[in-house]
Amino acid sequence: MTKIATCAFPPTYNIAKSLELHLSYIDEAAGNGADLVVFPETSLQGYPPNFRAFDPEGAITRMFEVAEPVPGGSSVQAIAAKAAQRGIHVIYGLTEASDRPGIVYNTMVLTGPRGLVGTFRKVHVTPVEQLVWRPGNDWPVFETPFGRIGMLICYDKSFPESCRELALRGADIFVMSTAWPMMPGHGDGRDNLWVRQYDALERVRAMENGRWFVSSNFIGELGGVEFFGMSQIIDPVGDVVVSTGTDTVGLVYGEIDVLGGMAAARAALLGPFLVRDRRPDTYLALRGERPAGVDG
Repeated sequence: MTKIATCAFPPTYNIAKSLELHLSYIDEAAGNGADLVVFPETSLQGYPPNFRAFDPEGAITRMFEVAEPVPGGSSVQAIAAKAAQRGIHVIYGLTEASDRPGIVYNTMVLTGPRGLVGTFRKVHVTPVEQLVWRPGNDWPVFETPFGRIGMLICYDKSFPESCRELALRGADIFVMSTAWPMMPGHGDGRDNLWVRQYDALERVRAMENGRWFVSSNFIGELGGVEFFGMSQIIDPVGDVVVSTGTDTVGLVYGEIDVLGGMAAARAALLGPFLVRDRRPDTYLALRGERPAGVDG
């Protein structure tokens, strides 16, 4: 059995406070026997504010100023040291300073008891996000003692190809860090449109691939945007194992049987069969061999 902790994280632009929260939650997760703890997208420095309500130039400048290199950043090193001290794997998000001046990425970091395991750079970057981040171009899968992990960030989960690519590369567990907000004027709590879409996408991505899905989201207001939490663990048949819901701040835990859950999906004739029985030879538009007609 593997014990996973996922965090509904209170966001802040105060990096010292954010780092303190990360280290505290890592201590808490390790103290409760977790093998892995997961934090949201850009959990270290915070997600950029709503550019319609705030000065975009100042916000963009700040994101470049607070970007950290991996593995050399001071906060990155502090989190790595804590993970090593507590013998736990940690996944968190940050704006990553690349080795090329003026280029930053929206990145997830996976670090463990023996140091840095790997990073993932957000592939599907929205038009507004492109004012800050360059997109990544790969879907790495990382070996851990409790299974192979494939990572994705927020908008990435909206594309079925993201998780399908990770599944085909051998991932057992999809881990998504996100900054997913409420949609203003479209319902409250779990009835909000974007909350319902968020939940549906996670459950379908797990089910259609027969893989575990772990998500971590902010909860609370930041930059003129209200985030709703709902950090959760989904099993390979698409059922919710545990969730923070939309009103809980902090960690929730799930004890999972990684391989057993995937076997249950096979017994239910789900995920692995949907991977095996694909017909790539017929997907001409998907392969770019036939014009695609898409609204908008």
